Amino acid sequence: MKSTAIRYATAFSLKIPLIKPMLMAGVHITHAETFIVRLETHQGIVGWGENTAAPSHGGQTLEQMEHAFHQDIHTLLIGQDSRCLAGITNLIAQKFPTGSGAVAAIDMALYDLLGKELGVDSCTLMGGRQRDEIPPLWLIGTKSVEADIAETEKCLALGYRFFKLKLGVKSVEEDIQSLVGMRKILGPEIQICADANMGYSTEQAVTFLQGCRDANVAFLEQPLAKENIAGLKHICDLKLAPIGLDESITSSADMIKAKEYGVSGVSLKTLKLGGISGVIRSAAVCNAMELQINLAGKIAETSIASAAVLQLSAALNGVNWGVSPSHLYLAEDIVDKPIQPVNGMYSIPNAPGLGIEVNEDQLKRFHA
Repeated sequence: MKSTAIRYATAFSLKIPLIKPMLMAGVHITHAETFIVRLETHQGIVGWGENTAAPSHGGQTLEQMEHAFHQDIHTLLIGQDSRCLAGITNLIAQKFPTGSGAVAAIDMALYDLLGKELGVDSCTLMGGRQRDEIPPLWLIGTKSVEADIAETEKCLALGYRFFKLKLGVKSVEEDIQSLVGMRKILGPEIQICADANMGYSTEQAVTFLQGCRDANVAFLEQPLAKENIAGLKHICDLKLAPIGLDESITSSADMIKAKEYGVSGVSLKTLKLGGISGVIRSAAVCNAMELQINLAGKIAETSIASAAVLQLSAALNGVNWGVSPSHLYLAEDIVDKPIQPVNGMYSIPNAPGLGIEVNEDQLKRFHA
């Protein structure tokens, strides 16, 4: 048996509280529900991967991921050579097409595992780093205009230079007031985007875009329900601001259609695109189609998935629509040293693998 063969493969479902509730259209989030994979080789090297429950975003539920992993995929992983990263991911994806959520977490764990075996950071396995630091995109989502602006002022003082306003919790008129108020606080240079999470009608989206016409919105993300294609084409044609998609994007075919509709960019997430490998493939499609990339995690992932987002941000050609590690929204994390921004910038970890160390005692506290 090769020393690089996988000896153990286990998974954990966790429920971790947020620092404070995050509000978005139709949703009030108080906890992160996330699926953690642990792979260990005969050398005793451990790799960690993660996929957050996100059925509304093209992902899967915890129950779906648990079932696929424990009933089907787990046995197949044992004995696989961890150096065959792409081969393992492709094998389990083909054999278990309904296990996409678990496959994404396994793929991430393989990047962590192989990086540790070879003594290189994960972005080296992705083709090498193009940058050493990245500014994070900070989410603003509260119940009032005043609280949105107060949160913006606080985060500006901490050094953040890119903001996303969550829409659809308040009225459209209040959403406009929040974004225009944020622009007054931030000045003309700092970027602001907005995300309706499918919570607007076509008429509401037009009202918002017209009301923020002079606020220089970097992009409006997923304003409409997935099936409202006519409305999407209409607001793209207005050219009041670039339009991006998130929940509508679960494959390369979706990206090609989005470009045809007039969309300017898309949000890429490991949870819905097959892990790190899937995001890399999707980014190549975006580059070919001249689509902007927002690289994001769902609210909220632990430092495992956030580290993967940062490693990807180092390797991809362009992430001009922002990078959103989401572990700082958690009340507690499962790693010893959560990655922290300094003066509004994240340094990309350069330790082997994803660059984080999981505290297994801490992890056990949050078993769902």
